[in-house]
Amino acid sequence: MKHHPLLGRDETTSDLRDSPPRPAARLGRWAGQALLVAILVAAALGLLGARTAEQSVESGSWRLHVEHAQTTRAGQPAPLHLRIEAFAGFGKTVQVRLCDDLFDDLDFQNWYPNPAAETSSPPYVVYEFDPPPRGEVLEVSLDARTAPGKFGEVDDCEVSVLVEDEPVLTTEFTVWRLP
Repeated sequence: MKHHPLLGRDETTSDLRDSPPRPAARLGRWAGQALLVAILVAAALGLLGARTAEQSVESGSWRLHVEHAQTTRAGQPAPLHLRIEAFAGFGKTVQVRLCDDLFDDLDFQNWYPNPAAETSSPPYVVYEFDPPPRGEVLEVSLDARTAPGKFGEVDDCEVSVLVEDEPVLTTEFTVWRLP
């Protein structure tokens, strides 16, 4: 009787073992499957997508509220919204100081409103905005996305409101950039 290649061993199956895999190999496969399931569950729950967070600080007659990207990915929006309140009124300009590292990882679009001036004083960038025509609140938004080709990293940043080049309010925030 002639041996049929599909029913028995041939060249494609000759190196396969007949015995079950060793415990370490089974454990490795199980761990890999568990990791894959954990990633899928985290994605289904929205834990791997873009998220925002908020910080607020108040001192004297000033209040600063910051809404920022908390987690983001390459190509995803990375919003930054500042609400500055000056209960005693603003001076001639409103100075905002940000860490310059933040801008290394952003595909910068525009500020709304646009700053009247911008200076670099490493490790910071200082923007000067015209005060609002009336009222005690200035809202500033940055339209930006996380730059393409940027992979996982954690950036800590500081934002301050300055009066005559001295901080009157400062808060910190962290942005997680996922791969």
